[in-house]
Amino acid sequence: MEDYYNVKRVSNSSLNWLNTSPRYFWMMFNKELEQENLFIYKKGTMVHSYILEPKEFDKQYVFLDYDSPKSQQQKDFCSNVARFKKGKKEEILVRAYKDCYATKESDEKVLEKAKLLEKQFKNYIKYIKISTIKTVLSKNSLEKLENIKKEISNHKIAQSLLINESNSLFGNTEKYIIENELKIYWNFLGVDCKSMLDRLIIDHENKIIKLVDLKTTSAFEDFNDKLFEYRYYRQLSFYWLAIYSYWKAMSWPEDESKFNIDEYKKETYIVAINMKEPTEVKVYDISPTTLNKGLDEIEKAMKELKWHFDNNQWEHPRSYYEGTGTIKI
Repeated sequence: MEDYYNVKRVSNSSLNWLNTSPRYFWMMFNKELEQENLFIYKKGTMVHSYILEPKEFDKQYVFLDYDSPKSQQQKDFCSNVARFKKGKKEEILVRAYKDCYATKESDEKVLEKAKLLEKQFKNYIKYIKISTIKTVLSKNSLEKLENIKKEISNHKIAQSLLINESNSLFGNTEKYIIENELKIYWNFLGVDCKSMLDRLIIDHENKIIKLVDLKTTSAFEDFNDKLFEYRYYRQLSFYWLAIYSYWKAMSWPEDESKFNIDEYKKETYIVAINMKEPTEVKVYDISPTTLNKGLDEIEKAMKELKWHFDNNQWEHPRSYYEGTGTIKI
């Protein structure tokens, strides 16, 4: 996952940067500016990982409920216990306590009090240790994720698209293939691109290709507007271009003419999850007409990017260099 984001290629999301300006694109492309809306991004990534890559989820996240210390001394004590490495456990507890509390009591009495604090904040100390390795999630987060998966399972279309037990990621056959978080590196109109598809389903027997994208949202009432505001249609068109490139690069087990992608029915879905209560799931079937709108935008953007990459000019739009320098409105 980390390697994909470090590969310097054009992605669909980076096309949004070009809408601001070539200069902004170039600074984001070279990581000179920070990612916007990072919290929202991480929340969506967590849901994607839980649904699509449970094994990877377990590597990155852990659930833990804990009571937070009320005073700074208690916090410092817990931090010391988690941080101190040298010495026996009793020695660590005594030293951690004395570093935070002024006391003239015997070590035996100090150890007694330290053990009580350690017991009281056992999970908080565990949190400090684990948080350097994994992202710690609360019990409420676990309940939310379980509820999301339940709602997907109870939706007749979402369930068939995302939770297909008979043909899982690890149970693919030559006739039916499912790929989750599929990374594709490709080239379009001379520009090196990259895409990571949430889910690709290839049914060779029935000649159907299904592209499935998982989205989280805070409200369904304006999701149709978000489809166009956030250019989800363009993202899915971008993915289909990647799929065509991926298809051509595949090594087929027999006569390639039997695997002509143009003979396959192509279906495009967004499975949207409302993160607010009550948790709900809806499936949107994206039409070819809507996807064609995205394709037109991609072709236009790629031609602009190709010019900027070739000429290494990023301060202004191409029209500035080739025109009068003004913007007509």
